[in-house]
Amino acid sequence: MDFDTFIELVTHNLIVSFVVVAIIVFIIYRLIKTARMYLGAKSYVKKAKKLDKKKFNGMTLVEKISKKRKKKTNSFKKLNGRGKKLVRKYLTHKFEELPVITRYARGKLFKRSNNRLIIIIKNERRTLKKIGMKNGMKQLIEVTNKYDCLDEVLTFFHNLPEAILEEQEYDVFFGEEDIVITYIIK
Repeated sequence: MDFDTFIELVTHNLIVSFVVVAIIVFIIYRLIKTARMYLGAKSYVKKAKKLDKKKFNGMTLVEKISKKRKKKTNSFKKLNGRGKKLVRKYLTHKFEELPVITRYARGKLFKRSNNRLIIIIKNERRTLKKIGMKNGMKQLIEVTNKYDCLDEVLTFFHNLPEAILEEQEYDVFFGEEDIVITYIIK
């Protein structure tokens, strides 16, 4: 088949050729969009790592809020106003950051990841609570109030991005009831 017969075939079948061109353009568009999302997530993860070291460091936050709460307590409701504001700001940042890190860690350059991060609170074998990333901050604060585990939750969220990026399991034990906070990616 030479070039002249190909041109003649395209001009006689305009509808078919437009459909084929539209499909090819759509596929190229989706590949470019997915690659841009992946590369954008990659740069976001780099910025988030720097930001976590400087501004949103969970370990320094635990030290700061230890002075801003009633003695011998470890819950959100026992913090004073400034401590609650710091914890809310930190958790808001983490709830924005973790889905992007999950997409980056589980995705590939031309394949979009639809995996979701779920935080699980469990007691030995029984699951007490599953917390999604969309509306999970209120539920997480309720858990910290119920089980007196604010410091452990902040430590968990501080180390969670590295565990997700390295695809490792990560658990934190707290409380007298042997409660575990962990994560899964579905």
